[in-house]
Amino acid sequence: MFCKKIIAFVLTLLFVSSTCAAAKSEVIDVEIVTPEVNFRGDVTFARYLTWPQSDLKMDIYFHNGKEKTPAVIFVPGGWWITSPKTAGEPLTSQLAKTGFAVASIEYRHIVDATYVDIIGDVKAAVRYLRAHADEFNIDKDKIAVMGASAGGYLSIMVGVTGGVTKFDFGDNLDQSSEVQAVVDFFGPSDLTKIGDDYSSDVQALYNSPSGAVALLVNGMAGFKGRKGGALRDTPDTARDANPLTYINENTPPFLIMHGNADKTISPSQSKILYDALVKHGVDTEYYVVNGADHEFEYFFQPKTFGIIVDFLNRVLR
Repeated sequence: MFCKKIIAFVLTLLFVSSTCAAAKSEVIDVEIVTPEVNFRGDVTFARYLTWPQSDLKMDIYFHNGKEKTPAVIFVPGGWWITSPKTAGEPLTSQLAKTGFAVASIEYRHIVDATYVDIIGDVKAAVRYLRAHADEFNIDKDKIAVMGASAGGYLSIMVGVTGGVTKFDFGDNLDQSSEVQAVVDFFGPSDLTKIGDDYSSDVQALYNSPSGAVALLVNGMAGFKGRKGGALRDTPDTARDANPLTYINENTPPFLIMHGNADKTISPSQSKILYDALVKHGVDTEYYVVNGADHEFEYFFQPKTFGIIVDFLNRVLR
């Protein structure tokens, strides 16, 4: 009994001493280095009065100050069927805290639009920011586009089609839709090979004329006079919708990230894009995220987020 009391007493002393050792009281000075971020939601950047009428909106984080800031446009994914502009969180809000203006946008979908229309929607957002650069304190000469999955494809296409006028329509046509950098998260780069690395059943689904990829490129047969059809049966439109068609020595810098466990879009899509960019001497960074599936959350973790910020700082500041 006496021994048990001794042991209990010793343990109590150890607990008290360890607790005391961890205690700390200190007065510190803190310098505020995180910039104040303003937010404005549901800003209409494009309006189409043809049926069905569309008002496209963006949410934008921006900064006040003497110096204008670079801007990043985030393009959400969703198989071109949906495009919730909130899908970029928390990456977009984190990125704004590093000193970038960040606009997250929506766009039209394959139920009533094709790739030309939807790429044009993203370019309309670029032109809108340039036209309203003073309002949002943006450096109009330093705009990047960033997207995931279907939004990655659209970002790639916007990046490689600077000066291709058929994708420019609507308002603010006195402004350029060219961008100075592209960040692509697991976006398809060659729609004709999007199912590579997967089973024959999956490839057949991607090649179907009723699949999302075919509807993006060729539209729904009979709707608005479109012919529809699978990509393999329409080589001209497949080529026109292929980012590789447009890459040249003037293509802006690219950051590419893709998980090697992606079960939705072939990881080889990013390797195809990387090889094409390198071939043309384009400033390109390519990261394979080990074990990552088709999940956006991998790309706002500290390691990947740091790579993104470093890239944007390098090419836009």
